[in-house]
Amino acid sequence: MLAGLVGTVVVSGLLLRGAWDLWAQSFVLLVLLASCAAWLCARVASGWLPRPDARTLAWASALAALSALSAWASPVPAYSRPAWAAAAAGLALFPLISVLDAEGRERVERFLRAAGWVLVLFAFYQRLQGDSRPAATFLNQNAFAGAILLLLPVAARAGDWALAAGLLACLWWTKSVGAWLGLSVALILHRRAVGAAAFWLGSSAGFVGLVAAYAKIQSPETLHRVEWWKAAWRMAAAAPWLGLGPGSYAYALPAHVPARPDLSTVFAHQHFLETAAERGWPYLLLWALGLAVLLKPAPAGRRFGPAAALIHGLVDYALSVPGVFWLFCASTALAAPDQGRSVNVPLRWRPVLCAVILAAASVSGVFVWRGWSADRLRARAVFAIGEGRLDDAAGLLADSEALSPHPEAARFRAEIALIRGGRTGEAVAHLTRAISLDPYRASNRTLLATLTGAHEP
Repeated sequence: MLAGLVGTVVVSGLLLRGAWDLWAQSFVLLVLLASCAAWLCARVASGWLPRPDARTLAWASALAALSALSAWASPVPAYSRPAWAAAAAGLALFPLISVLDAEGRERVERFLRAAGWVLVLFAFYQRLQGDSRPAATFLNQNAFAGAILLLLPVAARAGDWALAAGLLACLWWTKSVGAWLGLSVALILHRRAVGAAAFWLGSSAGFVGLVAAYAKIQSPETLHRVEWWKAAWRMAAAAPWLGLGPGSYAYALPAHVPARPDLSTVFAHQHFLETAAERGWPYLLLWALGLAVLLKPAPAGRRFGPAAALIHGLVDYALSVPGVFWLFCASTALAAPDQGRSVNVPLRWRPVLCAVILAAASVSGVFVWRGWSADRLRARAVFAIGEGRLDDAAGLLADSEALSPHPEAARFRAEIALIRGGRTGEAVAHLTRAISLDPYRASNRTLLATLTGAHEP
């Protein structure tokens, strides 16, 4: 059951557009919570509870706790808390996979291999439909390229060379220079394990990738990346201990770059700098050390995919996409040997422990469900505004904020108050709340200054 749960979570993340949308993240999280609670209660009832590897559990728990502190202290909590929940799901895969035996790990690999085939077939279909750069189920080719780097070793371990060839063709179509460099450097670093032919193939591909990168060195794509990295560094310097909160980079960016709309982006295109900016330097140090401890003693075939993905992450954002991040966590966890043990649960403690598990899962599920419901209400409100049903939209937005306060909901309520006329005070209250939830959006401050200035004596 546990292997199926892990495989379902990772595969769902890949096939649901990389779990980019909040609804996809929420769906996967609810499935994970419900399934984990059911599995744990079943094991408790049997009297034997799996105990994950102690070091892995402590490491993942510390990362989740640090990230939670960052999310709750974030200046943009409405965006950081859902991002924290999505990242926590990936971190949870480390202790879960540590209790899987060899057979369970093989089942997870079969899930990943099936997902690889779905992505390849979908990409080939898109190619036949005239898309020169198919992205399969993802919103962007760069995210697809990051998933390919992690799926290639799965195909190689299974001896599925048809899948490997399909993945390489898809990687070529993505035209991701960073992904090809990641693959090339990984091949070079693992030259003893991959053989001379693969080493020289990687060297050749790396040389071509460097030439392509040099050709782009003065392009807006490269110059913008440099500015994004500088902004991430400034964010990390401004909040070195906890960062600005998971998922905060896009919203904090305008305050850390010159007034240039062309620099707008969702991610920093650099995994380590973005991690420091959003979660702080202590988190980044703990994350990097833990990965090193897990990957260094692992067999080359297991280490290859995560290494390639991390190298790709030096110049791109694939690891910031939840579905790719979950695949990375699963791939890294599978690189470590199974070290889980089982502990006996005394009969008198079994009902109590089951009750605690169900309570924790329920509280977490309510948190996820409220955020998802609030998001759906906001979407319905936007639709109602487009149709001119302002009263309906105002009611939907009020219900949304009652579930989960959000700067966009407050902004829309302010705009509705202004459209109705004569409700400037109400609009000011909503805008003030929007600014408290997102202090980086300059248009809210400008509108608030205009409204309050108009009422100065």
